Amino acid sequence: MPPRTLIHFATPLLVAAMATGAGWDNPIETAVHRELDRAVTPQPGNGHLPRLSALRALHDDRLIPLLISLIDDDDPAIQVHAMLGLAELRDDGRLDPERMLTADPVAFDSILAIGLEADRLNVDDMQTLLSHASPSAQARLWLLGALIESGAMVEPATVAAIQTESDPHAAARQAAQLAYLGSPDSLRTMTESLAQDPEQIDLLDAAMEAMAQIRKLPSDDGMDLARACLRDSSPDGVRRYALLTLLEQRTSDSEQLFCKELASTSRRRHLVDLSLLLLMTGTPTPDACRVQLEQDALLATLSRAAIALADKPLMAGTALQGLVDSGHRRTIAWVLEHSHEWEQDIAVPLLEGILDATVATGLNSTSAAHGVASAALLLERAPNVFRQRLNKAEDDGAEQRLLLVALLQQPAPALADAVTSIRRIGIGQADVLALLVHARDREAIAPEDVASLKLIAASSSSSEAIRTQAAWLAVRHSGLIDDVVASLVKPPR
Repeated sequence: MPPRTLIHFATPLLVAAMATGAGWDNPIETAVHRELDRAVTPQPGNGHLPRLSALRALHDDRLIPLLISLIDDDDPAIQVHAMLGLAELRDDGRLDPERMLTADPVAFDSILAIGLEADRLNVDDMQTLLSHASPSAQARLWLLGALIESGAMVEPATVAAIQTESDPHAAARQAAQLAYLGSPDSLRTMTESLAQDPEQIDLLDAAMEAMAQIRKLPSDDGMDLARACLRDSSPDGVRRYALLTLLEQRTSDSEQLFCKELASTSRRRHLVDLSLLLLMTGTPTPDACRVQLEQDALLATLSRAAIALADKPLMAGTALQGLVDSGHRRTIAWVLEHSHEWEQDIAVPLLEGILDATVATGLNSTSAAHGVASAALLLERAPNVFRQRLNKAEDDGAEQRLLLVALLQQPAPALADAVTSIRRIGIGQADVLALLVHARDREAIAPEDVASLKLIAASSSSSEAIRTQAAWLAVRHSGLIDDVVASLVKPPR
């Protein structure tokens, strides 16, 4: 199907205008619809994808007809966004397996990978997908692996029957699953091949795929494969992944192998990577290499946090605060990722600390993402604390902007009054963000706010995401949403 243009939509938009008395010949009105058209039409440099993400972030069930139509798009990435958007609008957050089966094969694999990682498919959904012949060998093995992990009965013969001769990655995953189910011959063959030719790139890639499955479905033969990847000639990334696999399973030699790997490198980045493995796996720093880590301030901080989490996790707040205070980006990213695992009295101060540090830097590009993530997690974990900070934040200041960006990522109607109380006297960044949150969470807004949304959609100074959200909310609050959605809906292929 050829790309659609604004001209393609001129007739339906004109019909909508005639029916409602609106003046779509106004340049600002035209810009509003152009922004929405750009969100559903492939753009140079994939500019439509951040726009689609922005629409999804609104969590507006009025998008359902449009998202359903996009499932039939020729662009696999648009199909992925459409199906994920529909899942996000369901109360249970589940993907629709029947709709997934209509997707382009590339889109299907992407949706499946995301759905399994985010728990958007239950056992019945997986069985439904497996009952069709369309999924690729790799996709079928992803499904079988998830079923095995869930405790469902899967026969080794079912795994072995999948044809993987033309796909080394699928064959590696299959070998790992069979080893878990008690049939380790294929995995042993891979381990023996690595011993004979430890520098073969294709074989190392396959081993990485196998270890990704072994981490979820461990076996003794899987641990042997990981050890085979710890040769000095193996790339650094392969060795660290193998060590991660062994540390997670607490093998009898994992700490010894960790200290050996630590002693073999003097590059600080590698030392930091290895220290992060301790945190990632909940492994206390081994006594045999603790002194080496204590010689560097950041490594010592990582080591102390690993020991505290392993020994007394309920009293690890001070050690974890040290990670935040380090200012080390990858370390802070780890704190954000794992904050849900800790008690409220530990997690909330850490999130506030990251937020404070971001505000103090003036929202520079390296820390802004962490600040937004910490604000979003704070909203989820401690909405009252979030509200207090929003109420006290300096008007148009960095903290207010961060908190409003976080609010745009998830509906929070309980905070509507706090957002409404924010003074909006212009079109500064905080004013724009506050208006978007206000318009998203209210059933009706003032006519002057609708006019402001249209101006934002037509503005070249706002980001693509902001313009798209403003355009959608302007249409929604203009009462023309059905007509405009109808004009954007794609005809069936």
